[in-house]
Amino acid sequence: MISSKVVLPALMAGFLATSSATATIVVSFDPPTQTVGTGDVFTVDIVASIPENDATIGWGLDFDIADLLLVTQTATPPVIGPSWDAAGTLDGDGLAGLAPTPPGTGIWDANNPILLATIELQADLINEGVTALLLSDNNPADLTEGFALEPPPAGVFANVTYEPGEVTVIPEPTTLTLLALVTVSIAGRRRR
Repeated sequence: MISSKVVLPALMAGFLATSSATATIVVSFDPPTQTVGTGDVFTVDIVASIPENDATIGWGLDFDIADLLLVTQTATPPVIGPSWDAAGTLDGDGLAGLAPTPPGTGIWDANNPILLATIELQADLINEGVTALLLSDNNPADLTEGFALEPPPAGVFANVTYEPGEVTVIPEPTTLTLLALVTVSIAGRRRR
């Protein structure tokens, strides 16, 4: 049996051509914005709206966090969505999937975003603020990135629009309560 970790790099490398489709796949986060408390562990889904003209047989992408002082990715690997078979990537991030359908049959749904993957993140224990979550497929060293179209061997990758997400990290309610008590205590001592 041939492993999808071997097939995807070979398949995607074979699709690196200069032409592209006319429609556009939109890849985004669900939810697009989140507010979490310091130290919270949370998840974010990566979803794609794929037009029928861009039926996809495989995808790969890169995930990045604008401010790693606020949010980091946990050691838990991404979970690939149920419409796809997980495939390894050259950069080892685990964000790649193959359509488990027979050759020449791609996956698409323009009206209902298709789950690509779920990523687990953790907010910093101390720092607060806002950071962007970013997606791309522009790592030239990794030939498994992009959205390969069907039917093979068309050699075509879809046009893709990546919409960023946003995470706001705020103090936990218990931290806020503790800060309020300390402030009241200090203010009370100054009045004496």
